[in-house]
Amino acid sequence: MVNLRLQRRLASSILGAGKKRVWMDPNEVNEIALANSRKSVMKLIKDSFIIKKKIKMHSRQRARLRKEERRLGRHTGLGKRHGTAEARMPTKVLWVRRQRTLRRLLKKYREAKKIDRHMYHELYLACKAGTYKSKKNLADAIEKLIYRKNLEGKAGTQKAALGEKKTTQVAAPEKKEKTKQVQKEKAKKVDTKPAKK
Repeated sequence: MVNLRLQRRLASSILGAGKKRVWMDPNEVNEIALANSRKSVMKLIKDSFIIKKKIKMHSRQRARLRKEERRLGRHTGLGKRHGTAEARMPTKVLWVRRQRTLRRLLKKYREAKKIDRHMYHELYLACKAGTYKSKKNLADAIEKLIYRKNLEGKAGTQKAALGEKKTTQVAAPEKKEKTKQVQKEKAKKVDTKPAKK
C-alpha cells in the first residue's frame, strides 16, 4: 500500500477543505504517489484524479413532505396536539386579524367614495361589536345598504316631482279663474263706457 499522506495534505491545502474531504482515484494511486509538489498535485486536481467531496448534508426532504401533508390536514389528530386549543391558536389573535381585515376593507371603500364617513363610522362600530364575521359578510352588508340608500333617494326625488306636479295643477285653475275675472272686468268697463254721439 502506497503512502499518500503528503499528497492528501497538499491537496487539502490547495482545495481549501479538510483531509477527509479529499478523494483520490484508487485506480491512479501510482501516478498520485509520484506527485510530490504543489504544482504536480494541482495538475492531478485539474485531471480529476483528486476531487473535493461535497459536504454531507442533513436532508430536509422528509420534513418538506411532512409539511405538505400537514397542509392537507394529515398528522394533526388528538395524539399530535400539545396544549389547549386556546394555547395553539388564541381567540384574541383571531379577533385582531379579523378586525384588521374588516377595517382595511372599510377604509378602502371610504377612499373609493363607495361609502360616506357617516356610514363608515356606523359600520366600524358594527364591526367592533362583532356583527360581521368575514370580509364577504361585510361587503354584502355594504352592498345592501348602498342599494337601500339609492332606492330611498329615488323615492325622494319621485315624491318631490309628484309634489311639484300637484302644485302646478293647483296653480293652473287659479290662473284660469283670474283670467276669467279679468275678462269680465274688461267687458263691464266696455259696457259702462258712454256711447259716442
